[in-house]
Parts: sequence; C-alpha cells; structure tokens
Amino acid sequence: MVTCPYCGFKGEFKDLREPWKFRFYTVRMLECPKCHGVFNYYHGVSPRSRKVSEFTIKVKPRRK
Repeated sequence: MVTCPYCGFKGEFKDLREPWKFRFYTVRMLECPKCHGVFNYYHGVSPRSRKVSEFTIKVKPRRK
C-alpha cells in the first residue's frame, strides 16, 4: 500500500506517466488526490537478497 510522503494519505493515487524500470525497481510517478503532492514510488525485489524493497521520493512540493 502506497502512502503519500506529504500528507500521509493511503488509497488510490493518480498515475502521471507510464511506469518505467530503474535497475530492479519499477517506478511510478504518482499524484496524491488529497494534497496534490507529486512523488515517485519505487517497488522491486533485490536480485541478491530476494528482499522486497519499496520507498517513495518527493518530486515536487504540493500545490497550494
């Protein structure tokens, strides 16, 4: 489940572009419907340790 890094909202997010690959991650650019913050969501399985890894990176500050 994805959580907004700006406001903590959990739920459905708007995809702003097609997902792409970065190393072993699948990256999605998402927009929060509550605060309109834009962030990248990374999800993947490490090829060495086989651990699932997921995290978010803020892209733009939320619009006011």
